Amino acid sequence: MLVLLTRALEESKRTAASLAREGHEAVLSPVLEMEPTGAIWPAGIIDGIIATSARAFELFSAAPDWPLPESRRLMPLLLVGERTREAARERGFEGPALIAPDAKGLAADIGARLAVPSHLVYLAGRDRKPDLEESLTEAGFEIEPVEVYAAQSAESLSDSALALAEAGGIGAMLHYSRRSAEIFLGLARKAGLDLARINHICISHDVAAPLLDAGIHGVLIAKVPDEPAMFAIVNALAGLPELPLGQGKD
Repeated sequence: MLVLLTRALEESKRTAASLAREGHEAVLSPVLEMEPTGAIWPAGIIDGIIATSARAFELFSAAPDWPLPESRRLMPLLLVGERTREAARERGFEGPALIAPDAKGLAADIGARLAVPSHLVYLAGRDRKPDLEESLTEAGFEIEPVEVYAAQSAESLSDSALALAEAGGIGAMLHYSRRSAEIFLGLARKAGLDLARINHICISHDVAAPLLDAGIHGVLIAKVPDEPAMFAIVNALAGLPELPLGQGKD
């Protein structure tokens, strides 16, 4: 099956490689490009580092010796997803890691395991939901956001993606964030695409919301918020393994 990917380029490349191992092809049309902001590492005692995306470490542009190597080895990591932990390790952050499947779960785990008040640095994107920070601040934690990267919207979908979509050649599309789904909708409308001809596979109900609000019926939501669950739907649509129990169109 041919799958449309609109994630940032490096993430799309990784996803395309994973899809190829499942027997699928991908066409890439990033709707967001991530750029480092050159944010400065904060001073003072830090009790832990929060990150919800691998980009927080991949685009971290502080001087290579700051924070100090010893601090990188010891500071606790409070992360969403294994890929974020891998990115942290690649940049020398090797402290004990608390891994949660999503931001809501991470907030709950932090509240249950860390003492209040703890000073936590949140390596984040400039455009983000406030839920995690608000939840932890209300619980008594001191959260210091460091905006590591900013997202720039694409001006249009790629020529190859447009041609394939217009010809009905795309079997499914993967949506990983609410913002990228909203941007895609705008670019698709600008191009006059018929989105009803594409199966839209979303990592969560929140990501699916803009598509459902737009009246698109071919929206499927992963049973759990991760990429393997999304791939399971792709395989089901392609007539491969059966769709996970309880999964269906919304």
